[in-house]
Amino acid sequence: MYKVIEKYYLLLHPRPAYIIGSGLVGEKVNFMAASWVTPVSEEPPRVAVAVDVESYTHELIEKYGEYTVNVLPVDKLNLVYKVGSTSGREVDKSQWFKYRRGEKVGAPVILDSLAYLECKVVDTHEAEDVTLFIADVLLAKANIEYFSSQRGWDFKKVNIPLHN
Repeated sequence: MYKVIEKYYLLLHPRPAYIIGSGLVGEKVNFMAASWVTPVSEEPPRVAVAVDVESYTHELIEKYGEYTVNVLPVDKLNLVYKVGSTSGREVDKSQWFKYRRGEKVGAPVILDSLAYLECKVVDTHEAEDVTLFIADVLLAKANIEYFSSQRGWDFKKVNIPLHN
């Protein structure tokens, strides 16, 4: 027996939960939890993130045209949840992280990330309540203790948060 599922996207979960860094270090900075992140192409290397049009992160990505995708370990799950359930317009979420300016972008990179992508927006797609920000990946780095280009994540050593 099948049942109609109104929130169709739940059928595509669990998905990794990432932290999107937006803004410009030295000016305005914000962090947002996101699971609607996906690779778009290998050549050129591109990724996309869907961001609610009313969010502070949306405002900052539109203004600066850059973002980072930060992968945190599962032991930071409470922080990922806190970032995802708080508005950057109401709380300065940058206080919860140690971060630095990216090497290729001005957006923030979280210092204790397991891995991160530095991204420059090249296109957008408006989809009513969200904007899909499509970006070139200018730099991708991972902690080699936990990630290998040949094998991916070593889940015997580390787990990453999932949005379920």
